[in-house]
Amino acid sequence: MNEKNFQMVVKFGPIVLGLCLLLNIWGVLRYREVYRDAVKAEVLLQQAEAGQQAAQGVLQEFAARSNSDPHIAEIFRQAQAQASVQRNQSFMTAPQ
Repeated sequence: MNEKNFQMVVKFGPIVLGLCLLLNIWGVLRYREVYRDAVKAEVLLQQAEAGQQAAQGVLQEFAARSNSDPHIAEIFRQAQAQASVQRNQSFMTAPQ
C-alpha cells in the first residue's frame, strides 16, 4: 500500500464505517419492526381462533339441544346461516 492509498483510507475510512454502521442499525430496527408486527398479527390470529372455537362450542351445544327445543333450533339455523355467510366472505377476501 502506497502513501496515496493510505491517505485515502484515512480520509474516507471513517465515512465508510459510519455509513456501514448506519445501514446495520437501520437493518436491525427494520427487522425488529417486522418482527413486532408479526407478533401482533400472531396474537390477533390466536385471539380470533379462540373466539371461533368458543363460538363453535356454543353452536355444538345448540345443535345437541335443537332436536328437543324448536326455539333453540331456530337460533341454531340463524347462526349456521351467519357462519356460512361469514365463511364465504372471508374466502372471497382472502389473499391468494
